[in-house]
Amino acid sequence: MTDLSTLATLTTISASACYALAIMQLLIVTRSNANQHQAFPLWGLAGVVFHFLTITLNTIEHQGLSSSLFDALSITAFIVMSMGLIAQTRYTLRAMLLPAFVIAIMCLVLANSYSHHTPILATSPGMLTHILSSIIAYSLLSLATLLALTFQLMERGLKDHREISWLRQLPPLQTMESLLFQLITIGWLILTAAIVSGGIFIDDLFAQHLAHKTLFTMISWLLYGLLIIGRRNYGWRGTTALKLAIAAFIALVLAYFGSKFVLEILLNPY
Repeated sequence: MTDLSTLATLTTISASACYALAIMQLLIVTRSNANQHQAFPLWGLAGVVFHFLTITLNTIEHQGLSSSLFDALSITAFIVMSMGLIAQTRYTLRAMLLPAFVIAIMCLVLANSYSHHTPILATSPGMLTHILSSIIAYSLLSLATLLALTFQLMERGLKDHREISWLRQLPPLQTMESLLFQLITIGWLILTAAIVSGGIFIDDLFAQHLAHKTLFTMISWLLYGLLIIGRRNYGWRGTTALKLAIAAFIALVLAYFGSKFVLEILLNPY
């Protein structure tokens, strides 16, 4: 094991430990009435810093970012956690961050334990635009999906008149809904840029095992577009909007990680 690899393992452990402490911190705050709106998951911020160091060390060691399944999941988790903590400075989203921390730990451990380096080949500025816009769009829509699931749980709790402690950790339903559609709209626009740049700069979809990815990406893009139009023109909200948002994200997951899972895990297990 090289020195950089050892350091990456140490930063992985540190990031995972910080995320775990952040979970404990949020659970304590959830059960307490003190400083409900001021508490910020500082351990989560420390975890993001160590997570960034892990990605940086692996990038330096292999002279470039990796696009393998678990590395891609780790990079996505880092971006989602960063965006979530930024949003937390304005909105009270601690209940949403709890599952995000758990997912981030899983992604880190899997990337450190089982990943192999597959370099991201950005042969031109156009390809780099496609890759970056794809990662950012997926991360934004991942965060939107976490928010949608949290929104659905919150809505059910209110309908059932249940006094659940974590409900106090969330902003009002109207604020949640507004933030959700802001994330979906921005993510959809960036996804549009990714699709356009991919169509221009990728030569052969079938030779690069991208036909599957293109199909499911387009399905996801259409579903998100339908949701945005339905929201603006017909006032879609509640269960209908949430189900459509989740269906669109499932299609996006199949697009981004479905082929990687088949190629890297099923056909070429570690």
